[in-house]
Amino acid sequence: MTHRNTHQTQGEELHFDVLIVGAGPSGLAAAIHLAQADPSRSIALLDKGRHPGAHILSGAIMDPKGMNLLLPGWQQEVPWPVIPVTEERFVFLTPEKTCPLPHFNLFGHGGCCLVSLGKLCRWLSQRAEALGVHVFFGFCAQEPIWDTQGILRGVVTGDRGRNRDCQPMTHFQPGVRLLAPITLIAEGARGHLASILIQRLRLDQGQTPQHYALGLKEVWEIPAATSRPGTIGHAVGWPLGRGCHGGGFAYHSETGRIDLGLVVDLDYPDPRTDPFALLQCLKTHPWLRSLLARGRPLEAGARVLVKGGVQSLPNPAFPGGFLIGDAAGFLDGTRMKGIHQAILSGVAAATTILELGKTPPQDLAWGRRYRQSLHSLVLPDLIRGRNVQPGMAMGLWPGMLHGFIDQSLFRGHAPWTLRRHRPDRAPGRHTTSPAPSLSCHGPMVIDRDRTLFLAGVRYRENQPPHVRIQRPATPQPSSNQTEVQTVDHPEHHYCPAGVFSSSSGPTSRIPLRSHRCLHCQTCSIKDPDTAIFWQPPEGGDGPHYQTL
Repeated sequence: MTHRNTHQTQGEELHFDVLIVGAGPSGLAAAIHLAQADPSRSIALLDKGRHPGAHILSGAIMDPKGMNLLLPGWQQEVPWPVIPVTEERFVFLTPEKTCPLPHFNLFGHGGCCLVSLGKLCRWLSQRAEALGVHVFFGFCAQEPIWDTQGILRGVVTGDRGRNRDCQPMTHFQPGVRLLAPITLIAEGARGHLASILIQRLRLDQGQTPQHYALGLKEVWEIPAATSRPGTIGHAVGWPLGRGCHGGGFAYHSETGRIDLGLVVDLDYPDPRTDPFALLQCLKTHPWLRSLLARGRPLEAGARVLVKGGVQSLPNPAFPGGFLIGDAAGFLDGTRMKGIHQAILSGVAAATTILELGKTPPQDLAWGRRYRQSLHSLVLPDLIRGRNVQPGMAMGLWPGMLHGFIDQSLFRGHAPWTLRRHRPDRAPGRHTTSPAPSLSCHGPMVIDRDRTLFLAGVRYRENQPPHVRIQRPATPQPSSNQTEVQTVDHPEHHYCPAGVFSSSSGPTSRIPLRSHRCLHCQTCSIKDPDTAIFWQPPEGGDGPHYQTL
């Protein structure tokens, strides 16, 4: 395609006015809003996926207000039907029974629609390119570029294919340097660059530890006769338990298709909990079994989502740019909605750039103005729902009762704010109890290898591993060693892709199979010793999602 904007090239450097890392809903929204308002501004959008939406995964029930603000009339322009939510069911599951529960419309699904986030991002990327945005897919942002004053000036793209003999996790021969006075970090939850910036600049100082959940999703083709487009279902209870919180979902997104999955909070105490196995058991429950009996799986994947809320938000502004979308943690944990929040944060960042584009990017006015935009567009929902997710630490029923009181009686304005002080990787409490039984069978159960096939996972053969584990051969006595001493390699349980193969004991070497990685980021969050290090592989490698 022909870009209306031009960029300056100097050797292995590309210079732009604005650089955006991550082509998810927040990054695309920022690029589109900027390009619409100022066509003369050169904008670069960088994404590690091979194609638009390749690394995107969401439920996905979308509140349309973000898209309505960004592109009014979008529902008439997209090349697929927009399915509104017409019926909602909320149930409690026992191993064999389904018990309906009232939901009192607390989840706020009225007016929402069912979308494929992969399709939406593909369409938005086409809109961005048509507006002159330089979109680069298959290029990962490997390292930040700092100037002498500690201001972010751009990123270095990873290019591992040039040096096949280098050792794992060493500094590979760098790729192209993308430079810009303003950089927006839109990598999604637990992004590689966002983690570096938050740690180096201490952007999370004074906040509670960020809280995450692992979302596992499958798309199934089912007979049209059993399909009910617009019907959504949420479930709590079995197979979760033993201090493990979260829930299942089943969305009839279009005729002949059902999107189902399980969200597992990563603060569970038992290190033997296997989220992947829990999803497979959920599909054998009568709630889903009859729907899937004559169906077949089409796609599968996994990705973490951020649920810490406003208590865990890092400072979203830093010298040289902003954090937007789930890179900052703007998901609304009460409604479990993140797409519109991501889009609105991208619009807020773009609005700030347009208003203050001639001032130095490290000027304090940038951060102040960005936070003002967030307070008007994004933060009100997070503030109203600040107590719902922390309240679930009380247990399922006390947490649900507290959430009802907080949202119905106080309408999100309770005179208290609950806080979590334990990180998700904190040692478990039930390591001496019998291991949970997760032996589930049936035609709807698939294994990890089939999941990787359905996710389209592909890596170049013989490329250096992008995952490293540095657990001491002999565990040292400390507060973080409880799981290691009682469970052989907890990463074998929490990794949904089987990257860490099983081993005979806690002191043996753990074979890594990084060619299976789904980029879900669970290992970098849940490992009790912070001994696992993850960085992007060669650009374009990993899952190749189509409609997740």
